[in-house]
Amino acid sequence: MRRLQIADLALTPVDANSPVPLYHQIESDLRKLIETGVIAPDDILPPENELCRVYGVGRHTVRMALSRLVNDRLIVRKSGRGTVVVAGPDRTRFYLDRSFTRQMADFGLTARSVLLETSAGAVDARAPEPLRSHIGARCLHIARLRLGDGDPVGLQYTTLLTDHCPGIETVDFTRESLYDVLHNQYRMVIARISHVVSAAAADRTQASLLQVTPGEPLLVVKTTAHLTNNDVIEYTMSYYRTDKYEYSTTYTFGS
Repeated sequence: MRRLQIADLALTPVDANSPVPLYHQIESDLRKLIETGVIAPDDILPPENELCRVYGVGRHTVRMALSRLVNDRLIVRKSGRGTVVVAGPDRTRFYLDRSFTRQMADFGLTARSVLLETSAGAVDARAPEPLRSHIGARCLHIARLRLGDGDPVGLQYTTLLTDHCPGIETVDFTRESLYDVLHNQYRMVIARISHVVSAAAADRTQASLLQVTPGEPLLVVKTTAHLTNNDVIEYTMSYYRTDKYEYSTTYTFGS
């Protein structure tokens, strides 16, 4: 076990002029160091006050960044020892706070999408509850079959509000990650994602697309994504094969 010092790490200073929140910049910086092996499993991170000093931010900002890494199971806080880096991700499970593309990468698989349907429209009274405060707003409906290394693993039906991302309907979502496009092309940051998880029996269409037997149980996940100003940007209804995915959640006390 190695207790890291600030001098051991080439930390990237935050950019106060960037639209990306400071805590997100710190999270991304530490995540890169962990995922590239610069920071190894069982390493102990420098104390929060040292990270605050080097990044030039307050303790609350650092704690927000660390909490996101805790939620992604990259680090764990241990009483009397500090913040410890854990082993790589559990490749037998998926976690709802990650994009599909990132989930597949964690499994060591290549994500691919088959575009089933796309259409522009406006939010109306039939929209899911999280979108009903935006009735009349322009939106894009996207239906995709999601695959990992060529095997079907999920169906996703997305409604994306498009007033702040003009031209997004021209993006090839068989190749691009929606969240990556929002971040990289439109400088939008997904700050919060909420989920409602349930189950359903596969109908004939779902069974055919997912290559399962009609009536077989599917994991149903309703996802609502919010920007940093708390505005909803996207709602997705996903149907996952239960032989591919299971739901896992962890609450860390005192974080």
